[in-house]
Amino acid sequence: MSNKKNTPSINTFVIGPAGLQSGVVSGMTSNVIVPPGPERDRTGPERERYKERLRERMKGKAGDIIKKVPIITKPGTIKVPVDGGYEPTWKPGRDGDGGGGGSGQGEPGEGSADYVEMTFEEFVKMIFDDLDLPNMLKKQMATTMVKSQKVKGISRHGPKSRLNKRATVKARIKRAAGLRNAQPELFVPEFAAKCQAAFDAYVFYAVAAGESKPFIPAKLWPMVGDNVESFLQAIETVEPFPKVLNDAVAPYRTAVIATVSEYLEAHTDKESAPYKCHLDLASRIEAYVYQQERTGTLIPTIEEVPFHKNDMRFNRLQDKFDPDSKAVVFLVLDRSGSMQGDPIDLCKMYFFLCVLFVRTRYKTVDIVLISHDSEAYLLKTEEEFFKTGAGGGTVAVPAWKLVYDIAETGAKSEKTGNSAGPYKSSVWNRYMFHGTDGDLFDGESAIQLWWKKIILEAGFSYCGYLETGTAWGGFGSSWRLGGSALRGLPAEAKERLGMARANKKEDVIGAFKEILIKNANS
Repeated sequence: MSNKKNTPSINTFVIGPAGLQSGVVSGMTSNVIVPPGPERDRTGPERERYKERLRERMKGKAGDIIKKVPIITKPGTIKVPVDGGYEPTWKPGRDGDGGGGGSGQGEPGEGSADYVEMTFEEFVKMIFDDLDLPNMLKKQMATTMVKSQKVKGISRHGPKSRLNKRATVKARIKRAAGLRNAQPELFVPEFAAKCQAAFDAYVFYAVAAGESKPFIPAKLWPMVGDNVESFLQAIETVEPFPKVLNDAVAPYRTAVIATVSEYLEAHTDKESAPYKCHLDLASRIEAYVYQQERTGTLIPTIEEVPFHKNDMRFNRLQDKFDPDSKAVVFLVLDRSGSMQGDPIDLCKMYFFLCVLFVRTRYKTVDIVLISHDSEAYLLKTEEEFFKTGAGGGTVAVPAWKLVYDIAETGAKSEKTGNSAGPYKSSVWNRYMFHGTDGDLFDGESAIQLWWKKIILEAGFSYCGYLETGTAWGGFGSSWRLGGSALRGLPAEAKERLGMARANKKEDVIGAFKEILIKNANS
């Protein structure tokens, strides 16, 4: 029997990938039974009900699950270990020749059915429920990558909620200005008569301002002479037309007089020429009359030109990821002897929430894992990160220096041979979260020096410091050396620093909110 099971033969059936055509697949060394694809999977509803029952059994075990499952660096489908039971899936012959199923033996996760497979979103929801995360934070952090809606231009159509008031007002002003230019008579009573009077006055004064002054009686000239030039210049420099200045003034006036003379010679029955006989002067006259009669109000009022549906402008929104929306998160874990057991588990729960929070704000998030005792270790996997043995002293400066070097220039860890970076501030938003029991033997001045370098000199977007209890006791009533030193940082550094303490699982949410959520809009 043993040889029969271990040595495949032509009559041995194995399971092929789902979705292919059911039956025997040729071209293989053994016959392959292919289960039906998702569209024909009759066990799907049963498996979903089974997972719901297991979720109930997993309540209260968030810490144990986070401790065993890579959730920070691999937000895909997650296999969560469970105790006993089995998932009803089609696996012919898994219990020997007789087929059938079984509950399995051993520790959770050892057998083929000792875990339940969840999407990352399902897992996050379960963790949030278990940690009693407030509803507001659940909504804020429910997905790993939130699309942002960005304003991409202005549209003439849209819902009232997207009305762009500024653009709408500008559209009405442009329409009113165009209407004023095209039909100024709508806004000035007896507009044509007033323009004609101004034109006649301009022609009269243009002649009067000449050298000979032949048409003005001697007694009249002293009365109007002082105002002649100001009146003429007001029309010749009226906006929005180019100003007639300096050497161009005399030729312009001469040309106007010539045009009027030609008209009167051709129309002997007329006493004066119409103001539109000279097109450029006519436009200036209309602008001048409009401005004078409106007493400084150039744009028609809303009462005169009300808002129209054609003036409405709406923000055009687009679901889009910012191509520059990148963040790198440095997780720095104290792995000294005093961090064994609960302290490391609390740090992982804290790191998970911090990384998840950053993922809600950026399209691309890189995770850099660094642990330290008296030396710094750059690690590639969560398993290495959280399962390395705790022991040794607690000196954090090498870890902070490694964070700084990786971010600025890229660096290689002497202890592990792994390398990472650089993550230039011009491209990446940079975060650092440190989890420790606070017994750092670097000295207050060294601690403050490196946090100032990271926050102020390197320009990290934000840094968080979590201080836990030790493996053999709580965290006491006051901050240890690490936290005490950070509390002495200058105000400009504290603006981008969050600090909190946690001694048990129930403290993690409060610590997370104290460190990060208060700066969610910064």
